[in-house]
Amino acid sequence: MNGAHIHLILNHVPILGSVFALCLLLYGHFFNNAVIIRAALVTIIVVAIVSIPAFLSGEEAEHVVDAIIGINKDAMGTHEEQAEIAFWVLLMNGAIALGTLISSIKTQKLSKPLVWINLVLLVLVVFLMARTGWSGGEIRHSEFMLT
Repeated sequence: MNGAHIHLILNHVPILGSVFALCLLLYGHFFNNAVIIRAALVTIIVVAIVSIPAFLSGEEAEHVVDAIIGINKDAMGTHEEQAEIAFWVLLMNGAIALGTLISSIKTQKLSKPLVWINLVLLVLVVFLMARTGWSGGEIRHSEFMLT
């Protein structure tokens, strides 16, 4: 197993995990369910933690696939730039989610402004992760470039 394998295995977690966390957070918010909101916050934190090895394995994956014929080098650069932005926004969202959870433990109540901040950031994360995943697909999958 090399860096490309590790990257391909892990890179789906930040994308799909952020979508799952968004669904949980929206459900918890609309139905005013603090347990579901806390589950969403934990999910954001876990997704942020898993995104670290996914992001770090990208550099090694680049070295593995760099010599393969048919690799779109421009897409690789775009993917790397987009991944860095998405990664840092997700880590920020994870840190705020952790702060939201910690503050709710002390007060036994979720801070509505912090939940809203998490929600807005998570919508941004989902967009950034989807864009990053798409640009990652363009590196090797020529069918992505047909649209």
